[in-house]
Amino acid sequence: MNKLALAGFLTACKIIGFQFLVVALISLVILFIQNKDAAVSTLVGGCCGVLPNFILAGFLFSTAGATQLKTTMRRFYRGSTLKLVITSLVLAIILKSQLFLVGFVFFGFAVALVAHVLAPNSFH
Repeated sequence: MNKLALAGFLTACKIIGFQFLVVALISLVILFIQNKDAAVSTLVGGCCGVLPNFILAGFLFSTAGATQLKTTMRRFYRGSTLKLVITSLVLAIILKSQLFLVGFVFFGFAVALVAHVLAPNSFH
């Protein structure tokens, strides 16, 4: 991984870390307001949004630079496809298992998506 790719990957890790922090804090709040099952379901749903983003960042920032534009674009499309597949599969497995509260799983997933969008501009 070259310096440019490493800088991009570190920025992505900061955003993903912020995303996970928000999900963890919301889960903690839910633990005090509701119960353990609701908090765990929220955390699991949030992780369904965080994990695929980390995989996409790994794919996207494995190469960088103007000379590797085609490779970077190919990795972006493959990473985005893999992100969607992993998200779908993980959510399907979680919902099929019936171990978690569905509403809180989707709430955690939504919190993860919103946290990604609202990540501080200083990370970008």
